[in-house]
Amino acid sequence: MKSKTQIKFGTEGWRALIAEAFTHDNVRIATQAIAEHYLKTFPNKKLKAAVGYDTRFLGIAFAKTVCEVLAGNGIQCVLTDKSIPTPVISRTVVDLKLPFGLMVTASHNPHPYNGLKIKEAYGGSAFPATVKSVESFLGKTEVKSMSFDEAEAKKLITFEDMVTPYVAGIKSYINMPKVRKLKAKVLVDSMHGAGGTLIEQMLKGSQCSVETLRGNPDPYFGGTAPEPISKYLQGLQKAVKHQSADIGIANDGDADRLGIIDPKGRWLNPGQVMCVMIKHLVQTRKATGMIVKTLSNTMMINRLCDDLGLKLVEVPVGFKGIAELMINEDVMVGGEESGGIGLNGYLPERDGLVNGLLVLEAMAMSGQSLGELMSDLEKQYGRWYYGRHDLHLKADQVERLFDQLANNPPNKMAGMDIVRTSDMDGFKWVAADDSWLLFRRSGTEPIVRLYCETPKKSQLEELLNFGLKLIHSA
Repeated sequence: MKSKTQIKFGTEGWRALIAEAFTHDNVRIATQAIAEHYLKTFPNKKLKAAVGYDTRFLGIAFAKTVCEVLAGNGIQCVLTDKSIPTPVISRTVVDLKLPFGLMVTASHNPHPYNGLKIKEAYGGSAFPATVKSVESFLGKTEVKSMSFDEAEAKKLITFEDMVTPYVAGIKSYINMPKVRKLKAKVLVDSMHGAGGTLIEQMLKGSQCSVETLRGNPDPYFGGTAPEPISKYLQGLQKAVKHQSADIGIANDGDADRLGIIDPKGRWLNPGQVMCVMIKHLVQTRKATGMIVKTLSNTMMINRLCDDLGLKLVEVPVGFKGIAELMINEDVMVGGEESGGIGLNGYLPERDGLVNGLLVLEAMAMSGQSLGELMSDLEKQYGRWYYGRHDLHLKADQVERLFDQLANNPPNKMAGMDIVRTSDMDGFKWVAADDSWLLFRRSGTEPIVRLYCETPKKSQLEELLNFGLKLIHSA
């Protein structure tokens, strides 16, 4: 049996390089541990789980391996009949009232990666207690497995269309009649991932003119990472400007994250998109509840919440903290800087497709273009400039950096006094004008992330360069 140290669950499931740590043997070990956790959690109960996969290399093969181990442990599997977005598994788990689901995906990671996400009964990511329990079972017992053909013959594995009920769930949340009457040119970039042409299909025959870019599945994602940030959406940005489109909507590899391009070809950071949603939900749907954001998200949210009288809670990076609050508290919207946004009344989980459609709903019901919606927000709460660097560093350099940040932090950053600090998740420094820098370890890749935001364009590069200089001097 391979060492369990090769399997490490991070911010969102376990991800690793295919053929290195992410192998069929290690997938079996991980799945065995997951099976043992749920068998212990639900003793004397016949268990059933949903299993899915996206467009990544060997996705269906790894999903079948997962099913073989679950079946070997007496757990019935409902396996998707095609590659699907991760939110489809979330919807399936909730609709079928299953104790858990497993999704083979590495989300927005580059193509050499694959991974495994655990979805709990509420439809969202596994809580820390679940992850800790699963990791405690890794490598402790021999893997129990049953051949796929035998398990299928015994009805322990069945195939199912999960997409149709998923689309029905979206249509029950989004005001589709209003969206279908929106006269807008919409470009959708699925980044060769599992979102495919789903938005185009849902709006077929409507007054929305929808064209899908990179809608065909490609395990190499066209040679770039399937992450819906400006760096990887230059083709969509150019297409929006060239075709005079009203909006560009992008989703990551497993379609649980969102990227939005405005009519000028400008990438809107997810916090700005959250502000469009919040204002729409409050003013049009008369929604109530608190707002939750990760500490790497925009200060525009803070100012909007202050103006609207909404309670704002800040949590560490990762959606698990948001999801926990959505389950236990009255949360209207919760979102990450990385494009994952959850909505009350839908699922306490990210869904890039429903998020994109909600932006269209905001346009349709306000009678304003996306540009006008953003312009109004910027007039009220300022224009914000955001930057991020992902740096691959050696382990000893990372340790020196975070030791220095903890024990010898500066008093100023790029000439500005640091007035507030946070060590909730890495180290965040905030200046008097709400400019900020954040240093944190990635929970999904061996890298250090540097985040920055400022209301002054001239300060952006200064702040980023200040942060980079600190990192490289460690």
